[in-house]
Amino acid sequence: MDSQITILKFGSSVLRHESDLPRVVHEIYRHWRNGSQVLVVVSALGTTTDELLRRAESLSGEPQPASLAALLATGEATSAALLGLAVHRAGIPVKVLSPEQVGVQTSGATLDAEPVAANVGRLRKELQSAIVIVSGFVGINAEGDLTLLGRGGSDFTALFLAERLGGRCVLIKDIAGLYETNPKTYNFRPRRFARANWKTANAIGGEIVQPKAIRFAEKHRLNFSIAAMGAGLETEIGGCADELALSESANKPLRVALLGCGTVGGGVYQRLADLPEFFTVTGVAVSHRDKERTPEIPEHLITTDAAGLIEKPCDVVIELIGGTETAGELVKRALRLGRHVVTANKALLAAEINRLENLAFEQDVSIRYSAAIGGAMPALEAVLQARKFNKLRSVAGILNGTCNYICDQLAAGTDFVAAVEEAQNAGFAEADPELDLNGTDAAQKLMLLARAAFGANLPLAAIRREGIENLNVGRVQKAIKKGNVIRLVAICRRTSSGIEARVKPLKLPVSHPFGQTRGAENCLRLETTGGEVEFLRGTGAGRWATTEAVIADLLDAHREVISAKPQVAAAKVGKAEVYV
Repeated sequence: MDSQITILKFGSSVLRHESDLPRVVHEIYRHWRNGSQVLVVVSALGTTTDELLRRAESLSGEPQPASLAALLATGEATSAALLGLAVHRAGIPVKVLSPEQVGVQTSGATLDAEPVAANVGRLRKELQSAIVIVSGFVGINAEGDLTLLGRGGSDFTALFLAERLGGRCVLIKDIAGLYETNPKTYNFRPRRFARANWKTANAIGGEIVQPKAIRFAEKHRLNFSIAAMGAGLETEIGGCADELALSESANKPLRVALLGCGTVGGGVYQRLADLPEFFTVTGVAVSHRDKERTPEIPEHLITTDAAGLIEKPCDVVIELIGGTETAGELVKRALRLGRHVVTANKALLAAEINRLENLAFEQDVSIRYSAAIGGAMPALEAVLQARKFNKLRSVAGILNGTCNYICDQLAAGTDFVAAVEEAQNAGFAEADPELDLNGTDAAQKLMLLARAAFGANLPLAAIRREGIENLNVGRVQKAIKKGNVIRLVAICRRTSSGIEARVKPLKLPVSHPFGQTRGAENCLRLETTGGEVEFLRGTGAGRWATTEAVIADLLDAHREVISAKPQVAAAKVGKAEVYV
């Protein structure tokens, strides 16, 4: 179950300031949840490098190269650290590596060096368990001093690491590929290349990609892509003939109706408001109109009539109200009206997933529910990806972040009632946490994973359940003294007699991957019939982790709707041959 390595490079044109960090996280998460190991290369935010250079020149007309390199490198270091914090907040495992840890060794001039080696072993090891973020533009020379790879050097860093790791490189820019001329310079829209040769890219793309980085790619026969965040369009650069996109229709934002604006719903609304080129919110259905909310929602969008809201023209309905009866009727009505649906409602899905998916199929729309299973941990995607290439023997995991958080609190000496209250105060537990504590929540998620892994329609009654409501500090700390921890584990396995499933608190060694799962984190273990084992982690509860999964589903829906339209025709330059 080896994963492809994808190197994503984000330059200062898309990392303009800190408010752009959530957008970058969405792009990183998209590739990670689709099964890639993701290495992120970043430039300094916005005009930081220019500002640092001006400060240096104000002190010295001709700054010492070594000191200037050390100063300018702080821009990339700051950007990498801030992005690491943003990725972590979204519930995604992340590791930020310094230039010394990455080990990009360079030769040549201090301010215009070229990379010659990297600590590939360290990078591969870290990529096994986390998103890895590194500073672009910066290297280390033979004396151990910081060096820079020249203006635009983050492109060079990304392409160099892609070549060393054998990965796919995508340079994320503020335009969706390579154009005949800069699309920001003229009133008319120039044609975009669907594919371009390295020589073409070097001749006309110097403003977009560092020229010596392109020459490096050509020398090593390395293909790469230029793309915009979230877009379905890109230009592939490589050893191909030039091919121009002949026509492209404008992408309109999807109209989104949001049902529910609690902890998660508020986070989702904030992200939707920050992505106006992708989404337009048509309304927000709430139970109490006058309740204070963060973020604040414009008065004209708020309604208490959820049924009326989905009757109005919209493309996607997001269901975040919870429960089964009312939510079920609203979701079914939305599907019958031809709306795509995104939901985090595992109780509803566990009860009616077959009916809902059949209804979506009949109306030629989709129902997406990644957030219902693992929060930011892309459990559903991992199972579906593994099943493409392997027959699965078992799926097991810590699927309830609330219970995992409570187990950690008990281990720290907090009594059960207080531990539950802390989980509620932290935004991990519901006001009524019964379904979390008795194992029902984990069992509902296991039902959905069993369906994806084995094609099994497993009823809830078939899953043996024991929750954590009978745990106490004494029992948990007794296990700790013996080198163990207690974790609520859900497991479903294929046996000679059929599918067996259970949810139960287990004593596990501290060294076990489940034993190392902390707080609201989830962990999934997949085992194939061939004996291969894969682990996946991510935060399973809380506003931002669940929001990230919902937004990822929405962005997938956006790409699905756009790709369903006749978007691009292209032809080889100078020839009549056309492809679609």
